[in-house]
Amino acid sequence: MKYKFFLSYVPLMLVVSVLLMILADNYDGKAVMVSYQAGTQDLGEYSGELIRDSGTAGRENQLESSFYNGRDIYDNGLPYCIKVNKTHNVVTIYTVGDNGYYNVPVKAMICSVGETGNTPEGLFELGGREEWLALEGDVYGQYATVITGSFLFHSVPYFTQDKGDLEIEEYNKLGSSVSAGCVRLSVIDAKWIYDNCGEMTFVEIFESDYIGPLGKPVAAVISSGGSVGNWDPTDPDRENPYMANIPMILGAYDREVERYSDFDATSGVVALDSTGKEVTRYMTVDGEVDMTTCGIYKITYSITDETGITGAATANIIVKDEYPPVIYANQKIDRIGAYDVTNTEQLKDLLLQNVVAYDGDQELLQDSIIVDYSEILEKGYGKCHVKYRAEDSEGNRSDVVVLTVDVDMEPPKLTLHNKQQGEIRISNMQRDDYLMGLVKVEDNSGKVDLTVSRPLTYTPGEPYIVMYCAKDEFGNVSTLSVTYHIKD
Repeated sequence: MKYKFFLSYVPLMLVVSVLLMILADNYDGKAVMVSYQAGTQDLGEYSGELIRDSGTAGRENQLESSFYNGRDIYDNGLPYCIKVNKTHNVVTIYTVGDNGYYNVPVKAMICSVGETGNTPEGLFELGGREEWLALEGDVYGQYATVITGSFLFHSVPYFTQDKGDLEIEEYNKLGSSVSAGCVRLSVIDAKWIYDNCGEMTFVEIFESDYIGPLGKPVAAVISSGGSVGNWDPTDPDRENPYMANIPMILGAYDREVERYSDFDATSGVVALDSTGKEVTRYMTVDGEVDMTTCGIYKITYSITDETGITGAATANIIVKDEYPPVIYANQKIDRIGAYDVTNTEQLKDLLLQNVVAYDGDQELLQDSIIVDYSEILEKGYGKCHVKYRAEDSEGNRSDVVVLTVDVDMEPPKLTLHNKQQGEIRISNMQRDDYLMGLVKVEDNSGKVDLTVSRPLTYTPGEPYIVMYCAKDEFGNVSTLSVTYHIKD
């Protein structure tokens, strides 16, 4: 449907009307006429993509982020803060950034939270700890650290307090919600919290679809028995048969990470020499991960001890883009009149002001945002919904965001009450109230400011040109130029 916008002709008419008034002194009096006119311009038909067929219920003025990874936690004087994402069974360790908040990711750990959602959510402070602790079900956990009450960080359960008596079946479930409520970890990770995170360390447990800035590590799948017995392959104990008598790289897991996230390939990776001493600072890392491009990147970690023996491990870092963009709409435009735009491109540009889309931490180009303003063109007046959706290069689409704007694309209508009104008395020619009473104004809004411009002097026999201007609350303007003959 086509709608006409009273736009670009208005300035031209104003100029013409002013020129007519300026030239009135030179009018030869031979033409006697009453004239009025209004200008319009065809905006054309909207042929852009519509969003309303997406089936997504848009959220008006949406500002939340799909990349939520817990609340902003301020430094309490301890080096680390622990965040547990129950949705994805991943633990992310943070240290303090320049702004005083725990927002610098240090390492990620795969975990298992409660099977029935019974792992509590909220902000807690670490308590006491035990190297071995009896758990529910007549089993035991290594490196147990209290989160709150009876909920702990601890290793996957053991049948006895023997490091070679691990519940293999439960270990192979790491990364799934299978615990009785505690947060299960591999031994190397449970020991890291036990050794590095003192009492009063903040722990936040929450739900989020965002896997975290360092991704989710992938646990090893192990079989029972054989030469290695039932040991956790990450246990740094030198008696661990997985380790033999050579330098070891622990925590070099394959992992999936979201594109544009803040990923560190060394996060969670520990190097031990042949005596079991940690020598991570001497570890070398070969390979690079391009966090802007999806793909599989091979990273090789190696450590050479004082005897010249080298231990190495490899990990595949899979960069994926599975999360949709997020639109932030801080649109300041709450009303639009025909005078604001002259074509569809200007209307689109106006509606995209202060609307941005992010894919992770990456701001997308504006042409990735689709805006549906068809309702403005269909209705032309009243409250109209404008819909926004963003799409990234992998085809992931954001939720639809809906904003409401007041629209009036119709200028006021100015006409003479009596179209044959060609003469006025000289006593009325400079009475604005009388002159304005000769015209009729109609507008959608019902609120119109009417002004009149007229010559200050009159020469008998010459036409008397009066300019009427009507402006509604949306800024739409109509003009009417009327030529009167003055009657004594």
